[in-house]
Amino acid sequence: MKDLGGGRRSAAAECAAVAVAAALLIAVQYAFSWVPGVEAVTVLLLCFSWSFGVRAGVFAATAFSLLRCFIFGFSPSAIVLYLVYYPAFAATFGATGGAWRRRGGLSAGALACVNAVLLAVAAASGVCAALGLIKVSRLAKAMLAALLWTICGLCVLLLVAVDVLSALNARGGARVRPFCASAFCAAVAAAFTVAFTLLDDAITPLFMGWGLFSAASAGYFYSSFTVLAVQTVCAIITVCLLFVPLTSVTDRFARR
Repeated sequence: MKDLGGGRRSAAAECAAVAVAAALLIAVQYAFSWVPGVEAVTVLLLCFSWSFGVRAGVFAATAFSLLRCFIFGFSPSAIVLYLVYYPAFAATFGATGGAWRRRGGLSAGALACVNAVLLAVAAASGVCAALGLIKVSRLAKAMLAALLWTICGLCVLLLVAVDVLSALNARGGARVRPFCASAFCAAVAAAFTVAFTLLDDAITPLFMGWGLFSAASAGYFYSSFTVLAVQTVCAIITVCLLFVPLTSVTDRFARR
């Protein structure tokens, strides 16, 4: 497998990197499992896949998805959810990291897709918060509205940041390239976080035998939104803050 320096990484080195990454992901998930919605798995797997590539990222994601069961239990719905979501997540950012290094930034098509995703998430969050479309308990309603407005505002800021940094990057500003990548990854990670909850809302009712359109499924769907809002805010903030320092470390190890 080629590394960032243009050489080839040995199979033993790649296996060691995957093992360390999987162990770190499990440890981090366990450490934050006591705080609903707060996690650091997203940013760690993102940075590892970005630097080490698709294959190593998918192997680490698969190992993490299976080994975590020894701590959190062998729930069939969780196993399927994790085995679908995290390898796809790792493959996306592994491929994106390689393409980013080759092109030195975002293509026009990728930039348009990111803008569309951010606008859609911002609009959906704002409309749901303004109209109270998500039915939750009275106690959780104010908190959910605040979180939805926070997601809306963060997505608007990310939209501006991605476009401004991409314009600067296109003019040869190598110094802003890592920050442009950070804003781009935060936007995509936010979209993946939303997709994770929606996928869970589809998989869990099927395994529980509720049916997708039953009252139990609807209750599970609405109850997940508070955690979803916290997870989305957490993903955006952690990726924006940690992408540059973490990838500077993972890139260094990937070159060895």
